[in-house]
Amino acid sequence: MPGRKRLALRTTGLMVAADVATRRLQMALADDLADGVVYVCTVPFGPELRGQIAHFHVQAQALAGHAPPAASARAVTRSALLHLRALQALDAAQAGASHREIAQILFGLSVVVLRWHADGELRAQVRHLLRRARAYRDGGYLALAGVQRTGANTPGDETLH
Repeated sequence: MPGRKRLALRTTGLMVAADVATRRLQMALADDLADGVVYVCTVPFGPELRGQIAHFHVQAQALAGHAPPAASARAVTRSALLHLRALQALDAAQAGASHREIAQILFGLSVVVLRWHADGELRAQVRHLLRRARAYRDGGYLALAGVQRTGANTPGDETLH
């Protein structure tokens, strides 16, 4: 079995746990299990079995000595990236960073060197992100959570969904 393993004595017998990457595999061992003895792995039968088959397959692969596949990361949506950048911009502004410094943090130095102008679109993006983050801070996060719907409070602000 790959990974870091621990063996624990429980009231029902031995329990082996293995941490492999971000997963934890756990199994209860029979009392009469010995070195070289054939073993059988059983799973409880129930209505939720169909949803657990993939997990049982991972455990079977681990018993065969194969590391389980890494959990797949979810794709980042455009709106999630926008929320993240807005909150990062607000954090930077509250720490005293200028609009140009915020743009460097969010978009990188090379982008700022090429595209920064006193009244350019990159600076407009930073101002928009700061307005958006302030709207979150001032209660707009409730609309994101679906608790309350708010409209635009000032001209130029967009309705938060």
